[in-house]
Amino acid sequence: MYFMGIDMGTSGCKAVVFDENWTPVCQAYREYQLTFPGEGMLELDAELVWDNLCDAIREANSLSPEPVAAFAVSAIGDVIIPVDKNGNSVRRSIIDFDPRGGDEIAEFTQNFGVEKFFETNGMPPLYIGSLAKILWIRKNEPEIYAKVERWATYEDFIIQKMGFAPIASFSEVSRTMLFDVRKKDWADEILQSIPLERSMLPEAKPSGTVIGQLPFNMASELGFTQGACAVVGGHDMVCSAVGAGLDEQCSDVAIDIAGTIEGLIVAMPEVNTCKTMLDNLFPCYLGASGYVTFSVNLTAGCVVRWFRDNIAPDWYAECKASGTNFYKYMQRTMKPDEPGNLIIIPHFAGSGNPFFTANARGTMYGLTLDTQREDMGRAVIEGLAYELRFHLEAYERAGIKLSAIRSVGGGATIDEQLQLKANVTGLKVIKGSVSEASALGAAAYAAVGMGALSNPADAYRKVAEGEKVFEPDMQAHRRFEEKFSTYRDLAYSSNEIDLRTTL
Repeated sequence: MYFMGIDMGTSGCKAVVFDENWTPVCQAYREYQLTFPGEGMLELDAELVWDNLCDAIREANSLSPEPVAAFAVSAIGDVIIPVDKNGNSVRRSIIDFDPRGGDEIAEFTQNFGVEKFFETNGMPPLYIGSLAKILWIRKNEPEIYAKVERWATYEDFIIQKMGFAPIASFSEVSRTMLFDVRKKDWADEILQSIPLERSMLPEAKPSGTVIGQLPFNMASELGFTQGACAVVGGHDMVCSAVGAGLDEQCSDVAIDIAGTIEGLIVAMPEVNTCKTMLDNLFPCYLGASGYVTFSVNLTAGCVVRWFRDNIAPDWYAECKASGTNFYKYMQRTMKPDEPGNLIIIPHFAGSGNPFFTANARGTMYGLTLDTQREDMGRAVIEGLAYELRFHLEAYERAGIKLSAIRSVGGGATIDEQLQLKANVTGLKVIKGSVSEASALGAAAYAAVGMGALSNPADAYRKVAEGEKVFEPDMQAHRRFEEKFSTYRDLAYSSNEIDLRTTL
């Protein structure tokens, strides 16, 4: 059987078809634009997303050598869509990292009880969550709020557009701040405090649950054969992790997705809403069979691109002309077993865990009259490794013990950089061997629904041959520890300054 993974992201969507060996046989991509209605504001037109998604699905089906038996959707989380009774959006959705809603969610959780809120839904009271945007719309756009018949996640928005009742995965609805992670049901006490009716929310199901066969007209419109099934997918972070090898039955191997942002995803067998999790703003939410958490560095790949475009554009031009890998070139003086003198805190456009300060700024420490661009390029890469270690340290305090990290994405292509991560963190780093992780994770859930897989992680195992393992050099690890101690002090000190600037 062939399976399709539909990967819906913030700036584009992709439909990828996989064969029985989990090799991608064809794919189609469509890009769409965010809207910027004001400084720092980010919005996405759900109807535009749907139109582009249909185009991508049709093209992928037309290219597939065999009919697709089933599909599932991997969708961005946290973003909520206000829709009318027909499932059409009544305003553009506000993207999670748009700062609107921060004051409203702070006031709500202060009245509800911050610890009680986190204990119930496993979501830290941050502006990125769906409830924060709902409260903002209620306060600032009452005429829009009055038109809302239902609040949709992007997963159930797509499913409803396909002709089904609105259904979303446990992992997707967990990101709304409205779901009880222990009861695996909508959190009545939170809903009553808003107030919000259950009927305004989708039905929640575990990933891998069969939704049903596509209606005849929709199957024809999208290029599926009759009998193709829709299956519950998941939050894109979870789907990406599953597609990169996350096994919810094995909680000591984390997935490091190193791209524009860098996310470190960990499976947990049980709910963990301890104080350390809350203090570090780590979520605890449902996966398919257990729970997951993740930390995030919001500007990982962005900082590398900043160095490329603003500090070393001439290097980049020379590398393009000669066919040289620029990213290897920029870190040519980096030594995986020895720290450099310069430290960069990569919070150039806001910080992620454990601060989530929207106005955070980057920090460079250790400049001398001898500092060269090569030192800055090295410091960017080392700073990203220190930031990863910073998050792992907080995980350890929360009782999350790891033995290894599997790294995938654009930031996981250079061996020296992976060896650096191993030496800085003291953990084994595995070089992942998949490129379409989010789509693969969604397709694996579709296969689970059809009985072709019992564990979605098995899809990755089929393509995991050739993984390269980087063992930590513990002598080098000790050399990096002193530098990391300085990094930690700088991160906390600069965050205090960022907060004072914000206030």
